[in-house]
Amino acid sequence: MKFKPELSQETLPDGTLEADYVQAQEAGKVRLGAQCLYLRKLSGAAYVPCGQIVRAWLRQEEVRARMCCATANFDQFYVVMSCGGGHEVRWQVEDKAAGQRVLDHISAQNPAVEIGYRK
Repeated sequence: MKFKPELSQETLPDGTLEADYVQAQEAGKVRLGAQCLYLRKLSGAAYVPCGQIVRAWLRQEEVRARMCCATANFDQFYVVMSCGGGHEVRWQVEDKAAGQRVLDHISAQNPAVEIGYRK
Protein backbone atom coordinates (compact mmCIF):
# COMPACT_ATOMS: atom_id res chain seq x y z
CA MET A 1 0.00 0.00 0.00
CA LYS A 2 1.17 3.52 -0.75
CA PHE A 3 1.36 6.00 2.11
CA LYS A 4 1.28 9.74 1.45
CA PRO A 5 1.99 12.30 4.19
CA GLU A 6 -0.67 14.99 4.54
CA LEU A 7 2.07 17.25 5.89
CA SER A 8 5.16 17.31 3.72
CA GLN A 9 7.41 18.22 6.66
CA GLU A 10 8.19 14.70 7.82
CA THR A 11 7.85 11.29 6.22
CA LEU A 12 8.04 8.02 8.10
CA PRO A 13 9.52 4.76 6.77
CA ASP A 14 7.06 2.54 4.88
CA GLY A 15 7.78 -0.47 7.11
CA THR A 16 6.79 1.48 10.21
CA LEU A 17 3.67 2.83 8.54
CA GLU A 18 2.60 -0.60 7.25
CA ALA A 19 2.91 -2.18 10.71
CA ASP A 20 1.03 0.70 12.34
CA TYR A 21 -1.69 0.63 9.65
CA VAL A 22 -2.27 -3.13 10.03
CA GLN A 23 -2.89 -2.88 13.79
CA ALA A 24 -4.95 0.34 13.53
CA GLN A 25 -8.60 0.41 14.61
CA GLU A 26 -11.29 1.43 12.13
CA ALA A 27 -13.44 4.49 12.75
CA GLY A 28 -15.31 4.75 9.46
CA LYS A 29 -13.04 6.23 6.79
CA VAL A 30 -10.29 6.96 9.33
CA ARG A 31 -7.98 4.32 10.83
CA LEU A 32 -6.55 5.00 14.28
CA GLY A 33 -2.97 3.81 14.62
CA ALA A 34 -0.59 4.07 17.56
CA GLN A 35 1.66 6.52 15.71
CA CYS A 36 -0.54 8.02 12.98
CA LEU A 37 -4.08 8.60 11.79
CA TYR A 38 -4.80 7.21 8.31
CA LEU A 39 -7.39 8.25 5.75
CA ARG A 40 -8.04 5.53 3.19
CA LYS A 41 -8.10 6.64 -0.43
CA LEU A 42 -8.29 4.77 -3.74
CA SER A 43 -4.56 4.80 -4.34
CA GLY A 44 -3.39 4.20 -0.78
CA ALA A 45 -3.67 6.08 2.49
CA ALA A 46 -2.84 9.59 3.65
CA TYR A 47 -1.45 9.91 7.15
CA VAL A 48 -0.88 12.46 9.91
CA PRO A 49 1.46 11.59 12.81
CA CYS A 50 -0.32 12.03 16.15
CA GLY A 51 2.73 13.82 17.56
CA GLN A 52 2.40 16.65 15.03
CA ILE A 53 -1.18 17.53 15.94
CA VAL A 54 -1.42 20.65 18.11
CA ARG A 55 -5.20 21.08 18.26
CA ALA A 56 -8.18 19.07 16.99
CA TRP A 57 -11.92 19.61 16.87
CA LEU A 58 -15.09 18.28 15.28
CA ARG A 59 -16.82 20.45 12.69
CA GLN A 60 -20.47 19.98 11.69
CA GLU A 61 -21.73 21.42 8.41
CA GLU A 62 -25.32 21.53 7.26
CA VAL A 63 -25.99 20.71 3.63
CA ARG A 64 -29.33 21.63 2.08
CA ALA A 65 -30.26 19.43 -0.84
CA ARG A 66 -33.04 20.39 -3.17
CA MET A 67 -34.95 17.34 -4.30
CA CYS A 68 -37.80 17.01 -6.77
CA CYS A 69 -40.54 17.50 -4.21
CA ALA A 70 -38.87 19.11 -1.19
CA THR A 71 -35.71 20.35 0.42
CA ALA A 72 -33.75 18.03 2.71
CA ASN A 73 -31.10 18.90 5.28
CA PHE A 74 -28.08 16.67 5.82
CA ASP A 75 -25.27 17.06 8.32
CA GLN A 76 -21.66 16.32 7.45
CA PHE A 77 -18.99 15.93 10.11
CA TYR A 78 -15.28 16.65 9.79
CA VAL A 79 -12.33 16.18 12.12
CA VAL A 80 -10.11 19.24 11.76
CA MET A 81 -6.51 19.00 12.95
CA SER A 82 -4.22 22.00 13.36
CA CYS A 83 -0.67 20.77 12.94
CA GLY A 84 1.36 23.91 13.65
CA GLY A 85 2.88 26.28 11.16
CA GLY A 86 -0.59 27.26 9.97
CA HIS A 87 -1.32 23.82 8.49
CA GLU A 88 -4.82 22.42 8.97
CA VAL A 89 -5.99 19.00 7.85
CA ARG A 90 -9.71 18.30 7.48
CA TRP A 91 -11.05 14.76 7.10
CA GLN A 92 -14.69 13.75 6.76
CA VAL A 93 -16.05 11.20 9.23
CA GLU A 94 -19.31 9.27 9.02
CA ASP A 95 -21.08 10.76 12.03
CA LYS A 96 -20.58 12.59 15.30
CA ALA A 97 -19.79 9.40 17.24
CA ALA A 98 -17.02 8.43 14.80
CA GLY A 99 -15.61 11.95 15.05
CA GLN A 100 -15.61 11.77 18.83
CA ARG A 101 -13.76 8.42 18.71
CA VAL A 102 -11.07 10.05 16.55
CA LEU A 103 -10.74 12.98 18.98
CA ASP A 104 -10.53 10.59 21.96
CA HIS A 105 -7.82 8.60 20.20
CA ILE A 106 -5.82 11.74 19.39
CA SER A 107 -5.92 12.90 23.02
CA ALA A 108 -4.94 9.41 24.25
CA GLN A 109 -1.93 9.23 21.90
CA ASN A 110 -0.82 12.83 22.46
CA PRO A 111 -2.02 14.30 25.80
CA ALA A 112 -0.62 17.75 24.91
CA VAL A 113 -3.22 18.21 22.16
CA GLU A 114 -5.96 20.79 22.76
CA ILE A 115 -9.34 19.26 21.95
CA GLY A 116 -12.18 21.57 20.93
CA TYR A 117 -12.72 24.60 18.73
CA ARG A 118 -11.30 27.92 19.85
CA LYS A 119 -11.93 31.29 18.20
